[in-house]
Amino acid sequence: MMLFKSIKERIMKRSLAIILILILIPINVFAEVDYSELMAECVVNQDEKMGEVYMVKRDKKIDLYGGSKFSYEDLEVLSKIIEAEAGMNWLDEYIRMCVGEVLMNRVASKDFPDTIREVAYQEGQYHHIKYGLFDEIVPTMKSVRTALRLLNGDRVINDKDVVFQANFPQGSGIYEVIHDNLLGNTYLCYSNNRE
Repeated sequence: MMLFKSIKERIMKRSLAIILILILIPINVFAEVDYSELMAECVVNQDEKMGEVYMVKRDKKIDLYGGSKFSYEDLEVLSKIIEAEAGMNWLDEYIRMCVGEVLMNRVASKDFPDTIREVAYQEGQYHHIKYGLFDEIVPTMKSVRTALRLLNGDRVINDKDVVFQANFPQGSGIYEVIHDNLLGNTYLCYSNNRE
């Protein structure tokens, strides 16, 4: 009887160890996977289906570990706007961040629609959408990574009232003018209804 109990205890301990391994390994692997990066690759490769699969996995990971949730569509549309407005190779990360942040500020403003897609597609706002060219844009990884930074809360302007970006002044005043020798001036301007 004592021998049976000893064998039974060893089997139970081994079973428990195997169960712990089976439970803990997937969690650790799950924790190390960067689903945002996989979503970014899907945007560049125009693989919406896999991008949405990774988004669901990312959301589950965020439920466990915390973080900012955003949709695959948010990442794709913001990346395309950044690419269209500031995707030229010679432009630096700062102007890309400004372009994206202006769009994010609009989403947060009571004067504009509440989603990235609705802001982007608001009539007369973005040249590439106005002329039917937006669907043809394939953002570079540089623009997608900028969009990821913004969706995760990074900011460079840090003023939510800056909601206009154009080659002419508008709104209630100029926050900053960014000059490029080829493109000319880009004006970052305040809302007409500053909070």
